[in-house]
Amino acid sequence: MYIYSTYVFMSFRLIPFFLLSMLLFFGSSAEAQNNRLRRFKSNYQKRMYRHGELSFTAGTGISSYFGDLKDNSLNLWGKPTLQLGAQYRVNNNLYIRSEIMWYRISGADSLNDIDSPVRTRNLSFRSDNVELSAVALWQLFNKYSRNNRPILNPYAFAGIAATTYNPKAQLDGEWHELRPLQTEGVEYGRVTLAIPLGLGLTYHINNNWDISAEYGYRLTFNDYLDDVSGAYPGLDAFEDGSVAQRLSDRRPELGLEPRRAGFPKRGNAKVDDWYLITGVKVIYTPGLSNRKRYKAPKRR
Repeated sequence: MYIYSTYVFMSFRLIPFFLLSMLLFFGSSAEAQNNRLRRFKSNYQKRMYRHGELSFTAGTGISSYFGDLKDNSLNLWGKPTLQLGAQYRVNNNLYIRSEIMWYRISGADSLNDIDSPVRTRNLSFRSDNVELSAVALWQLFNKYSRNNRPILNPYAFAGIAATTYNPKAQLDGEWHELRPLQTEGVEYGRVTLAIPLGLGLTYHINNNWDISAEYGYRLTFNDYLDDVSGAYPGLDAFEDGSVAQRLSDRRPELGLEPRRAGFPKRGNAKVDDWYLITGVKVIYTPGLSNRKRYKAPKRR
């Protein structure tokens, strides 16, 4: 009897230690489970919000030139554009996008208002160019998961670009490159830098497809996109009757006297040329529809 009483007494004394051990065990197991659940949800959230995912873009639209041959900025004179690119999602709002674009710009003094003083200058040009750009794109809304995604999402963008330019003019039914003719006695290059900036609106179709409408300026650091910037070099600067002479000063085609060297100015060298790109893009994000929906791990 004494031995049994002693055993019972010792058993009761061990109960607190047993309970404490069980509490520590289940507490550590629950904390490990919670940590695992948090990591799982974090990885799922990154995956479902498409951080680090690559999309592909294709677009078309119109380009408009603004420079020395356009006296009224309300005249758009739209020409076609084609674009291909890719964009990388950095976080909920920020994208990095790179695109290559073919676009055409053109201008003519004859297309300006009838009372514009530049009409008697009688100059014109056309240029088929290629632009390579990289921009940072910031979308207004960040709710972009599979089941919680805005249908319309405005965005803004800004970045840097390089564009070719090759102005040509038509004479007697034939197009002539103006750069090698040096119609102002100035040698200029083939490529210039530009600053793209603008606004857009994305329409979400489904998990893989989006459409966006975009309006973007390109501010350049060059005044020779149209081959017009400085002063008349005068007819004596060229071989008599040459193509360069005829395209440098086209007033005689209107029956007007040619300009003498240096006066008046052929263009405004204080303001660089720029252009506007407006259009529509289709955005494709592969693989998203094949991802599995989130399922929380069962608690043990």
